[in-house]
Amino acid sequence: MRILFVLIFILLNSCSSVKISSDNKGAYYQDDGPHEVIDIQLENIKNAIPKVEPINKNTKKPYKVFDQKYIPMTKIVPFKEKGYASWYGKKYHGNKTSTGEIYDMYTMTGAHKILPLPSYVKVTNLKNKKSVIIRLNDRGPFLKDRIVDLSYVAAHKLDIIEKGSELVEVELINPKDYKEAVVDNQNYDENYLQVGAFKDFINSQTLLDKINNLKMLDNYEVKNIQINNLFHILIGPIKNNGELNKIKENLESEYNLTVYVKKYH
Repeated sequence: MRILFVLIFILLNSCSSVKISSDNKGAYYQDDGPHEVIDIQLENIKNAIPKVEPINKNTKKPYKVFDQKYIPMTKIVPFKEKGYASWYGKKYHGNKTSTGEIYDMYTMTGAHKILPLPSYVKVTNLKNKKSVIIRLNDRGPFLKDRIVDLSYVAAHKLDIIEKGSELVEVELINPKDYKEAVVDNQNYDENYLQVGAFKDFINSQTLLDKINNLKMLDNYEVKNIQINNLFHILIGPIKNNGELNKIKENLESEYNLTVYVKKYH
């Protein structure tokens, strides 16, 4: 869990000042930061889509860090606060979060000290008014006046990588009230064909490239859309049901793909 890493980090640095690296990739702790080579197109990664999820039972209990006791919220209720956001990168990439999930710095996630886990929040950079929606699945941050830790890609979208932290507003989202299904920032009620869903962005892009080379799909757009923690390869929208079924059958018979019909509204 990330809390354990934070405790170890503080103990190791208790007799010396924390060193901050600052280069053209941003400001971050000396042993953290982004990877040297990033093959992922960060701009293609979409906001998390809020949905109703059960609260992780392991994150409901009160806990203490640095002699400070925290009592987690166990219900989705109106909540809004202002403070500083920071981000965490490769030091925690691949490690378990407080929910037991694996932290991926290239997904729209984050950490909060008391909000329910998992839950969804809108984070707005109060300097440039940019906003993102992330899924909270971790506890933290526990340093200074920071109220939320963002994944690398979420921080990138808010333009706080270079500075390292920024003043933000965090607002808890009630998924039951969240009506908008977002696909490339547009609302659709047409049908799509889903030909794959991946945890790994690179694997999803590999399939996307293969699908884009099929001449039978020249009239349709193929998208790589992140929904929660998965990257979905979608073809469409396809308004004609006859054409939709024909393409679905061809993809399944000729290319041995498992294809699902998905509707976004």
